[in-house]
Amino acid sequence: MNLRLKNLLIFAFLIMVIFSSAVFHVSAASTIIALSSDNIRVNESFTITVTVTGSESMYSNQYTVEYNPDVLKFEDGDSAGGDAGIVTVAPVLYGESKKSCSLRFTAISAGSSPIRVNGYVYYMNSEESIGASTTLTVSDASKSSNANLSALSLSSGRLSPSFSASRTSYTATVSNSVTECRVYATAADSGASVSVSGSNTLSVGRNTRTVTVTAPSGAQKTYTITITRLEEGAESSDTDTSSDTESAGEAGENPYEATVDGAAYTVATDISGITLPTGFTASTAEYNGAEVAVAEDSGKNLTVYYLKAADGEEYVPYLLNSGSGDFERLKYAVFGDKIYIFADIPDGYTVPEGYYETDVKIGEFDLRAYADSGEETPEFYYLYCFFDDGFRTYRYDSRENVLQRCPEFQLVPENGEALSENAGLIERFNSLSSNAKVIVIGLLLAAAGAAALIVMLIVKLVNSKNTLPGDDDDDLDLMFSNSFDSVNVSDGSVSEPEDDAIVDLPSDSGRHKGENGENRKEPPEEDDNLN
Repeated sequence: MNLRLKNLLIFAFLIMVIFSSAVFHVSAASTIIALSSDNIRVNESFTITVTVTGSESMYSNQYTVEYNPDVLKFEDGDSAGGDAGIVTVAPVLYGESKKSCSLRFTAISAGSSPIRVNGYVYYMNSEESIGASTTLTVSDASKSSNANLSALSLSSGRLSPSFSASRTSYTATVSNSVTECRVYATAADSGASVSVSGSNTLSVGRNTRTVTVTAPSGAQKTYTITITRLEEGAESSDTDTSSDTESAGEAGENPYEATVDGAAYTVATDISGITLPTGFTASTAEYNGAEVAVAEDSGKNLTVYYLKAADGEEYVPYLLNSGSGDFERLKYAVFGDKIYIFADIPDGYTVPEGYYETDVKIGEFDLRAYADSGEETPEFYYLYCFFDDGFRTYRYDSRENVLQRCPEFQLVPENGEALSENAGLIERFNSLSSNAKVIVIGLLLAAAGAAALIVMLIVKLVNSKNTLPGDDDDDLDLMFSNSFDSVNVSDGSVSEPEDDAIVDLPSDSGRHKGENGENRKEPPEEDDNLN
């Protein structure tokens, strides 16, 4: 075979092997962090369990667990050792593809601590990096959680309604001549701290001031005051303390009031003291002709309002149904320092085959979820969530109370035509999971490479057949020359070519091979004239 052609085939084969290994090894190791308790208090012991699942049987793995040593103290753990904020874990493995290790900690002070896992998992012929993180909060039960005010007043104007420790939203109206207004607030607990935000200087129109009370335990409560400075020439009376609302709605109506399931609620005008969902920022929106405070993600996919019941103390997040105009309770869950918002799957889509619709309780909400039909008692549930500016599918581990992304659980079009036999290639491709897309692309590229290689082989063989003696191909010259220089093995003589064959024999006819294969020179013929 042509040497260059042989090298080409070997090179193409190696490229296909390397590419196939890269394409089809799509699995990756995963790491899950689980806490034995969601409510950790000072002086209590708890367990952090780290579960590592390899993409194949693991030869060994090793990782570190980082934590805040000012909040937590490491006690002991499986195949673990360390202190001062870092614990090293190196479990003994016997070919397992999944391994869990438990670490016992004691909470030593109130505060928050990030838990970060970083390391590697080793296989027989390869390795992978692993990592995961979460955040836990420790509270101090021995300290007071009283974040109420005992008194609240203004240097000018009068609060409406009158102050009550349980009410957190107020309004006040002052004349145009009042250019400055101070807020006076006293905490009910002497150990609590009070902070007031907003400028003392008043501009014409609405001015918002907030009072945040932080209890010794870390609990917080925010009071909001909306002060309206009238325009020049407008009159104010001591009895008309709600005149600021009349400009936004009809007289006698409060634009900040809403009715939810027959009960009266107040819409927040300031949310500076509220922990917003991950990826959301404070903004404003119009409601009943008045400006209220809302939280929005950067893509403006969701707008969250905060409402408080008439007899309630805290604001609760709601969504406003644009069609009906009604408020609907926001369904969400907190895992570590992250807030996940649960949503229904979008119209026109459904879940893959082999899964059925069911309910699962996460936190205080009963949520619509999906489970594997092959599991009689499912522990894993699949949900559609909004987190960090995007809707994604997540898997909830009901046993360990862990929620994590699950990109392999892909929604499929609900319209049967979209996935029918007549569906377009692009539609079919888009309906596949991420791993399936990678495999399809790998197969197409491998097929394209094989087709190109076959074409190159055919072209090479055709060119070889059409090549004549004297061409530049050394290998073909050698092949053709050997075909004509046939040797008679019995007597070592060179056979003569056929009469009709035209062959240019070598000019060195005075040499021929002897019996031992060595070149031997014939003696010159005798000249008859010399005799």
